[in-house]
Amino acid sequence: MVRPAQKMCPRGWRAAHSMGSRKTVLLVDEREYSLVEHLADLRTRLFYAVLGIFAATFACFAFSDTFILWLKTPMAEVLGENAQFVVLAPHEYFFVKLKISMVAGIFVSSPWLFYQFWLFVAPGLFKHERRYVFSFVFAGAFFFIGGALFCYYVVFPPMFIFFVGTLPEGILGNYSVGVLYGFATNMLLAFGLVFEAPVVVFLLAVMGVVDPEGLGKWRRYVVVFAFILAAVITPTPDPLTQSLMAVPMILLYELGLFAAKIFLRRGSAPDEVNAEPSDP
Repeated sequence: MVRPAQKMCPRGWRAAHSMGSRKTVLLVDEREYSLVEHLADLRTRLFYAVLGIFAATFACFAFSDTFILWLKTPMAEVLGENAQFVVLAPHEYFFVKLKISMVAGIFVSSPWLFYQFWLFVAPGLFKHERRYVFSFVFAGAFFFIGGALFCYYVVFPPMFIFFVGTLPEGILGNYSVGVLYGFATNMLLAFGLVFEAPVVVFLLAVMGVVDPEGLGKWRRYVVVFAFILAAVITPTPDPLTQSLMAVPMILLYELGLFAAKIFLRRGSAPDEVNAEPSDP
C-alpha cells in the first residue's frame, strides 16, 4: 500500500492517494492557521518545556552530590588511589552542582519534553496516528536516557583509560572538577541526542517528510556521516571510542527505518472516507 503524500502543515492539511483505480482521501484537520498562530503554539510548547526542566532541575539539586559521585566513578576506577579532583575557584563546585542538576533535570523531564513536542506536531498527523502519543513519548525518553547510560557504562571506561594512558611517567593528573564534569555531562547529552535517531527517522517517515525506501538508498552516506560525526563529538582519536558512537548510530538509523516500514505497511487509517481528492 502506498503511503499518501502528505503536505506538511502543523495545523491543517489533507492528503490523498490512489489504490488502483480507487481514490481515497484522508481528511485530518482542514482548519487553516496563520503563521502567527503557529508561532504562538510553538511558544506555548517551549514555555511548558522550559518550565518542566526548571521544576526537574530544582528537584534534582537535592541529589546533586549523589550525581557527582556517580559521574566520578568511571574516572576514579581508572586512576585508583591516584585520583585527584580539585576545584580552582570558590564558586566552581556550586556551579558544577547546578549544571549537573540541570542536565539531570533534562533527563528526568524528558518524557514531559517529548510530550510537548508531540502536542506541537500532532495536529499534522492522521487521527489514527495520534493514538501513538504514549508510544512516542516512551520511545523518545527511553532512547534519550538509554544513550546516556550507554555512554556512562560502555564509552566512559575505555575513553578514560585512553586519556590516562597518554600521561607520561612522572606527571600526576590533578583534574578540575568543573572541566571534568562539564566534559562528562556534554558527552551524556551528546549520546542521548544521537540515540534519538530511530525516533526522528520514524516520525519523519510517518509524517510523510521522508520515504523509508528512499532513505535506505542513502545507507552508505549515513555510515560515512556517522563516523565523521563520531570523530567530531568524541574527544579521543582512537577508533574504538569513535566506533562505540558510530556503530550504535548506524544500527539505530536502521531500526528507525525498519519500524517506519512496518508501521506504514499496516495499512491506511481506519477512518478513511472514499471521495475524490480535492485541491488543498
